[in-house]
Amino acid sequence: MKIIHTGDLHLKKFYKGRLPLEVSNKLLEDSWRALYEVFEFSNEVQADIILIAGDLFEREFFNLRDLNRFLDLVKKLNAKVFIVFGNHDYLSEDNLFLKVNLPENLYIFSNELDYFELSELKTRIYGISYDSFAFKKDFNDIKLDQNFINIGLFHSDLKDERYLPLSKDFLEKFNYVALGHIHKRGKVFDNTYYSGSLIPLSFKDRGKRGIIFLDDDKKTIEFKDFSRREFVNLEINLKKEMTYSEVLNLIQDQIEQNNLYRIILKGETLHPRDIENFLKENLSAFYFEIQNELVDSYEEYEIRDKYIIDLLDSFASSKMEQEARELSKKFILEQGYDN
Repeated sequence: MKIIHTGDLHLKKFYKGRLPLEVSNKLLEDSWRALYEVFEFSNEVQADIILIAGDLFEREFFNLRDLNRFLDLVKKLNAKVFIVFGNHDYLSEDNLFLKVNLPENLYIFSNELDYFELSELKTRIYGISYDSFAFKKDFNDIKLDQNFINIGLFHSDLKDERYLPLSKDFLEKFNYVALGHIHKRGKVFDNTYYSGSLIPLSFKDRGKRGIIFLDDDKKTIEFKDFSRREFVNLEINLKKEMTYSEVLNLIQDQIEQNNLYRIILKGETLHPRDIENFLKENLSAFYFEIQNELVDSYEEYEIRDKYIIDLLDSFASSKMEQEARELSKKFILEQGYDN
C-alpha cells in the first residue's frame, strides 16, 4: 500500500500586505501547480490513498469554479482521496463540498469522528472535520479493530486548545496519523507526522515544502519536495566603509530569482536610508522587501579641518543654534565622507 499525506494547501489564499498583485497571483497559482504535480506523482507511483489533512482552501475566497477545478483533478486520480476540513475551510452548512456531487474516489469526513473502510486494503481511515474556526472534541475512549490497518487523519494543534488538541494516548492507537495545521513538516511520535504546507506560504514557512510519501511494501516514509520557490529571511551585515555597489553585489550574489526575500540590513553606515533606496531601485529579485536595522555612524568620524572646526565652534550655545550646528556637522560629514 502506498499513501500520500499532504495538507494546508490554502487554495485561493489572499496575500495581505506588501506583495504586488502580479506576485500574489503567481503565488496563488503555485498552489494549484503543486497540487497538480502531486496528483501526477500519485498516478506515477500508483498510490492507493491520498490524505488531505485540512485547510485545503480559504473559504472566504474559494468559489464554485475553484471547486470544479479541484474536482476535475481528483477525477483523473487512480487513488482514493480523503479530506478533513480544518479551521480555514471548516465544514459548516455553506461549505461548497456539500453543494455538489463528489467523485466516487473522494471522501469527506463529517463533524463527528468516523471511518471509511477499504476492505481490499484491510484499512480503515478515521477522521473528523471542524464545524467552525475553533473546534474541540474528546474521543480518547475510541476502540480500534486490530484486524485492520488504522489510519488517523486530523487537523490538530497538539498544544493549542482551540484547534482539536489530541493526546499521545489517543494518537498511539493508530498505525499512522496524518496531521495538518502546523505548516512545518515534522515527526511527533513514531507513528504521527505533520506533512507541513504543500508549498511555502509566508516568511514564517522557511525551507522546502511538499508531501510525506509512505510505501508500506518498502517500509519507508519519505519527504517529497513540491515547492519551486522559498520565502527567505536574508540577514546582511554591512561594514561602514562599504560602497553602495559592494552592498548591492553582496546581496545580489545571494539572490535566487524564484524566491521571495526579506532582506534584513544590519551594521553601520553613513547613509542608512540612501542605501535602502539604492537597493530598492537596483536589486533584482522575484520579490524582496527590506528591513532596515542599520546604525547611523556619523558620530564615529572626526572633523580635523581647522577651518571647519572654527565654523562649528562659532555657533552660540542656545538650543536652536546647537541644533543648527548638529545639522551642519552632519551635512559636512556626509559630503566629506560620502562613498
